[in-house]
Amino acid sequence: MANTTEDEAKISIKVIVDKVNKRVVCAEVDYSFVDILFSFVTLPMGTIARLLGTHDDKKFECLGSFNNLYHSLKDLPERYLSTECKSMLLNPRSLSYDYCRNLELKIDDTEPIQYLVCNNVCCYSCLQFMSCINVSSKDNRPRRCQRCCCLMGFQESNWHSGVFEVSSSVFVSDTATFIVTDDLCVEPYNLARSIRLLTDLGITNINHIEERNLQISSYQVKVDCSYEFIIGMLYFLKLALSTHRPFTYFVFSRICPETDIFISWHHSISEYYDYIKREVSASSKMFLELSLQKSTGKLLFAEAKEDFVEFLFGFLWLPLGTVIGTLTKGASTSRCMENILRSISNMSVGKYLKTQDIKDMLLKPHFGQKYFSKNQIFPLNGVPLRSDEVENNDIKIDVGFLKQSGMFLVTDDLTITPSSLASSIDLLKKLEVAPEDIERCEVSISLKEGLSMLKESLRSSSILTKSLEHQLKR
Repeated sequence: MANTTEDEAKISIKVIVDKVNKRVVCAEVDYSFVDILFSFVTLPMGTIARLLGTHDDKKFECLGSFNNLYHSLKDLPERYLSTECKSMLLNPRSLSYDYCRNLELKIDDTEPIQYLVCNNVCCYSCLQFMSCINVSSKDNRPRRCQRCCCLMGFQESNWHSGVFEVSSSVFVSDTATFIVTDDLCVEPYNLARSIRLLTDLGITNINHIEERNLQISSYQVKVDCSYEFIIGMLYFLKLALSTHRPFTYFVFSRICPETDIFISWHHSISEYYDYIKREVSASSKMFLELSLQKSTGKLLFAEAKEDFVEFLFGFLWLPLGTVIGTLTKGASTSRCMENILRSISNMSVGKYLKTQDIKDMLLKPHFGQKYFSKNQIFPLNGVPLRSDEVENNDIKIDVGFLKQSGMFLVTDDLTITPSSLASSIDLLKKLEVAPEDIERCEVSISLKEGLSMLKESLRSSSILTKSLEHQLKR
């Protein structure tokens, strides 16, 4: 977890608590907290995995097997992909990245991209001067412009340069007051709605509720006996992904999150499969060699080519809002994040949300085209981060990130390692399975299986088993 100091920036909110039932009724907040809350859905999954991996509170585990994916990519030898690609995939950015750099509290410490800029003023004036390779400014090797051959220098990226109004807020109005419920529904303050909230919660005695102050910082977490609380937004994000009552769990020091944070698959199964049927016919297929235990039928691991492994690593650059709001279509996902997206959808533009473009960006927080691989089978489109990326040949849609001809072992919980005789033997020893007790079969991976793997990756450690069981039962 990042170091904190007494001078660390903080914002203040008020929480209304039911002291009898020990629960938070709601919080009364201004734009600064809502901006940060809305920014959660724009964070790429790889960024969330990296940030939460630095948090030392292990009581709240979340993200299922995304942590294994992230560390598998981090530990992958560089002979399988270039250093630039690896750095880019480990530090992904959504198109809202430049907006989020203006938040009053920042939890995403991803460094801005350093682009190479042509020093020739003619190239510069034509706006065709950027290389879309993310290279370190410590790399002193001279590079020349592809257009005019002049030397290039470094410049920090700001894709949304010039779009910000002179305003304290980023996404919502800086003059409005908002009510945030314990499960992160956000609404503009309304007296009648606030009273109805008390009634809906069965609170009839007004003496049972009291106001407490909550200080919000980026990382620090502190509770003292005077009802002055300091909560880190990174910790709050972890709570929001682990439980459907993050305020209550913090204020009343609950130890274990409840286990029902995932909405039932069955409530939206019809809508979900209609979505699959519309898209699956156009999706490409990949193939896996599965190793099963003969005596039990248990799936042990898979051996995959670079296309499937690249597809799995692609989960890391998907923004949280894209995973929840677009790809899983409300099936088996976090209630808090669902509520944030629903709140954005219901909030009016102009009076509360600043612009329609901001609303669209929050509801569909797209990724840059540079993260888009030919092996990505989801019905998504990358968006160029800068106009020159369409022309430059640094990383294109029709190019893979991993080098071809590599083979990989993929375990049920999505731990990925290069395949070799030694690694296979080590894995069999760990699984305590004899070589003669193994059988192999081939399965295909299309959009249906891919979406199932994404869904299971959020909450499970048996992703391959649960996603491929319909093929294994044949």
